[in-house]
This record gives sequence, structure tokens and C-alpha cells, in this order.
Amino acid sequence: MDFRLLVPAVVVWASTICGLVAPLGVTIGLAAASGTVAVVLGIACARGRMPWDIVGLGIIATGLACACAASMAIRQDARADHPLAHLSGKQTVVMTLRGDPTPTGPARQGRIRVRVDVEQIGRYPVSSAAAELRGSAQAWSGLLPGQRVTAVVRVRPPPDRSLLVASLTAQAPKPVGGPPAYQHAAGAIRQRLHLVAARALGPEAAGLLPGLVLGDESGLDEDLRDDFRAAGLSHLTAVSGANFAIVCGAALLLVRSIGVGPRSSAVIGLVVIAGFTMLVRPTPSVVRAALMGGVGVMALFASRRAQSFPALGAAVIGGLLWWPELALQPGFALSVAATCGIVLWAPRIRDRLRRWRCPAGLAEAVAMAVTAQIVTAPILVLVTGRISVVGVVANLLVAPVVAVISVLGTVAALIGAIGPPDGVCAGIAELLVRALGPELWWMVWCARTLGGVGWASVDVPWPG
Repeated sequence: MDFRLLVPAVVVWASTICGLVAPLGVTIGLAAASGTVAVVLGIACARGRMPWDIVGLGIIATGLACACAASMAIRQDARADHPLAHLSGKQTVVMTLRGDPTPTGPARQGRIRVRVDVEQIGRYPVSSAAAELRGSAQAWSGLLPGQRVTAVVRVRPPPDRSLLVASLTAQAPKPVGGPPAYQHAAGAIRQRLHLVAARALGPEAAGLLPGLVLGDESGLDEDLRDDFRAAGLSHLTAVSGANFAIVCGAALLLVRSIGVGPRSSAVIGLVVIAGFTMLVRPTPSVVRAALMGGVGVMALFASRRAQSFPALGAAVIGGLLWWPELALQPGFALSVAATCGIVLWAPRIRDRLRRWRCPAGLAEAVAMAVTAQIVTAPILVLVTGRISVVGVVANLLVAPVVAVISVLGTVAALIGAIGPPDGVCAGIAELLVRALGPELWWMVWCARTLGGVGWASVDVPWPG
């Protein structure tokens, strides 16, 4: 295995965490110290006192640490100087939505939260800055990412350990512009999938399908959501790296089967990842999933498994430089751990199972499920204080249907959005969704049966 990008990835991750949690002075000090070390090592290497083989990795790591810490210091300073950071009380602002309004708290409260970019305060334009907004679900749920609105908001301090400039509580918005064309198309596809699923399936399955395919949990039954969480299946109802790996893997298998070359296939894979990212919304969790899904596809199709680990390191570095808040998100750590475990150990477990005469497809599913559950268990315990007792069994039971639902569901979503709601394409999509009825029933049954028992997940006591 090629571990050369492991140290730079760890350095960038640690520098980003420092920039999020430490005062500005500490971040500047880290940038100065790491930059000095990089310069000293570079001079020593240039003068022949130290060979590149010895100091090269140190120069790269300290250079990345300097660049990352300097970037975080600039972001911290810009956040502190933004006009919105010095205001309180009610203000009228113009902002652009950067995600779908998602429900928060108990469903009966009817509240949502969404990330926005504030562009104008009152009549005065300001530099665009990210903020977290909360409001009424009834007033905000119909809006799409990329749409500009104006609203009266109450300004409060931002959450800790973030680059947001403020937390906003908003009244009803007034749209001042439409969403970009691609977001409008993505919204239409998501809405049409809800409509087709409601026609073809029962209430539980109809609410579950958009979550499994597009990460849209707005129609998911609350009790079923709890059962999925207790059974260790909640990652399936949010877009994960597995979704990207399955969809992109299916597309690559298709194009390879008709004779498309490796380089063209790689380009097609990137296009599929970009398109799927736009479809399910480029939020931090989706960006994380796209990066890890791309690594998973490379692990599946690369001629040498060693190529997968540098791809993982590059994905970690790129993701953190693009969206620094990922550094403190448990989901990011879970994705990295799961992908790392699958790259390192899943092939060995798969090969061992195949030597024991286990069928190839079953060996692959068992190896991935067991590896992912084992390597992510410590992180889940640290974050939630609980561990799913039935997680491995539940993931193994649903593994055969996950890929079928993801691929056919995505095809149905794309086909169903063509033409009118009662047209031929919508009818074809409905037939595809009806064909997924048994698979969805099986997934619901597994979640209800395994997650519904009282001991499905247990508390893990900590000393002291």
C-alpha cells in the first residue's frame, strides 16, 4: 500500500481543527512555525545537506500545514470583521439558500434550518458570508438551493467551532429571484420521485424510497426513522459514499461493457459524480460522500489496490480545503474510517471468505459490512455513547437490495421527470418503482424487526 499521502492528510486535518477551535493568534502562530520549518528544510535540501528522500515528506507536510493554517486565519479574520457579526436584534437581509430547508427537532414543531449566504443588510450590500437560518417549515419548505430571498431576521451569535458569521431566526421570506436552472431541474426530479412513489407504493415505502435514492428524508415516517437508527441502518437514508459508489459503479460497468476505454470511463465517472452531487444537493455531507464514493469506485476499478489509499488522502485534503467545517463533523470521520477500513481490510476478508467457498457477491457484501461496522464502532460510541448490537446483521440482510434500490430508483427518478406527471415516462418510472416494492418491504421489515427490540442498541458506559 502507498501511504505517502497519509501524513499530509493528517496534517491538513489537524491544522483545520486548530483553525476552527483555537483563537486567531494560535492559528497565525501555527502558520508561521510550520512555514519556517518548511523553508529551513527546503534550503537544507537545496544545498544538498539533506536528500529529498529524507526531508521531502516533511517539506510537503509543513508546507500544507502553513497554507491550511494561513487560510483558516484569513477566514477567521474575515468572519470577525463582517458587519453581520457585530449586529443583533432584527434586521432585513437579502440572502441565497445553499441547501434544502431540512426539518429540525420534533416534527410537530414545524421548524427547519438551512445554510444561507447573506449578501445584503438593509439597503447595503456586504461581502457574502455564510450563516445558519432557522424558520417555519410552512414558510420555507418550498424554496430551492440557489434561490435569493429577503426576510426579516433576528441575529444571534454563530455556533461555536464554525466559520459562520451568525445564527438567524427568520420570518416568512420573500423570493427576489429564482434558483439556477440545474437546481430547478434537480428540484423537479426530487418532487416527481415523491409523486411517483406515492402512486406506486404504500406510505412507509413511499417515504423511504426518496431517502434511499436521493437522501430526501422529508417524507420518512418518524417511527421508521428511529428503527433504522437503532438497527444501524440510518446511513442508508442519507446520501453516503456507498450511494455514489453504487451509482457510479453501475455507470462505469455499463460503459466498460460496451467497450469504452479506461480514460474515457474515468471521465464519465467524474461526470456522473458531479451530476449526482447536483441532484442530491452539494451540502457538506454530500461533498464528503462524493469524495469517499469516488475513492470507493477507484478501489473497485483500479488495477492496483495501492492506488486507492493515495486517492483517499487526496480526497481528505481536497474536502477539508474546500469545506473546512468537515473536520469536526462526525460523519466525515465515519466516512474516512469506513473507506480506509474497506480499502485496507475488506479485500483480505473477501478473499478469505472466497477460499472458504463463499459465493463472490456474498463474500464482497459480508467483507464490506463487517469491516465498516468494526472500524466505525469506536467513533459512534464516542459521538453517541451507544452502539448497535444488530448493526452487522442488519447491514448484511439489506445489502443484497441496497444496490438494486439505488440504481433502479435513480433511473426511475430521472425517467419520471421527463414529460407531464401522467405521461408515458412517468408511467415507466411508476413501473420501475413498483418493481422495487419487495425490496423496500424487506428493508422496512429488517429495520422494524431488528431495530424495534429494546436491546437493538445499548449504552456504552465510560469510566468516571
